Amino acid sequence: MMSEVKPNDPVTVSLEVVWQGSSWKQDARMSEISMEGCFIDCKVQGRVLGDMVEFKVHLPSGLWVSLRGVLVQEDYPMGFGLRFTGLTDGDKRVLSEVVIAHGGDPGESHTSPQAVEVKTPAQIPVERRRILVADDDELTLRMVSAIVETEGYQAVSVSDGRQALRLLQQDATFSAAIFDMMMPHLQGLDLILYMKADKRLQLMPVGMITAEQDPKVWVESVSAGASVFLPKPFTPPQVQMMLRMLTSKVDNLDISSTQAPEHPPARKSVALSLVR
Repeated sequence: MMSEVKPNDPVTVSLEVVWQGSSWKQDARMSEISMEGCFIDCKVQGRVLGDMVEFKVHLPSGLWVSLRGVLVQEDYPMGFGLRFTGLTDGDKRVLSEVVIAHGGDPGESHTSPQAVEVKTPAQIPVERRRILVADDDELTLRMVSAIVETEGYQAVSVSDGRQALRLLQQDATFSAAIFDMMMPHLQGLDLILYMKADKRLQLMPVGMITAEQDPKVWVESVSAGASVFLPKPFTPPQVQMMLRMLTSKVDNLDISSTQAPEHPPARKSVALSLVR
């Protein structure tokens, strides 16, 4: 007889993880996850209870989710447990999807993927509805731009990084930006680093898309400040979810202002999963 699944109980998974050690990145596997935390099968070195650990987990959909948690358990030599911290609504949506897909119950206090409230275009001020899209592949640029328009936003499309940079230098009022990793003149990573150094652009969410399969490149973009990372090939629903995740990050920000806070909060990288 199967035991009853209780809300917030951890579920068994087997997901690839890359986590930041004391001085290097380590590959490992996640064996349990819940809405509250997770367990990673890896010896923890150079860390003590209470330390903050940043990690990235590879979901079955092919997307990477970057989260962080407090070290609350060390079970040498089996692994260590983390309690999630600083979860956004988007993070909770991702976790809810994963828990449900593995037979768990995310609990009533957490929003299910079907019940997530997404602001309609009418609820978003007109000046916050433009999305900058940059990709040197014409087919990808047209597809992503069409999805942006379908979602009710205005797509401002350019075919290389230099054009994107010129627009950003002139205009800091885009709701979000979606960049291809590899482009002529300036790559997506170069654009992110520029935005991070410009107070007007520091809070603008950035989605990165790429066919690059080297995990080191993915880590670099997330570390630089990419909010959402989507590997190619991707589907239109994945792009739609990425867009909704990006725009949800600015719901409470007046990005029409060209002045950023003196000490803007650190940007946290996340990516969305579409459980198939």
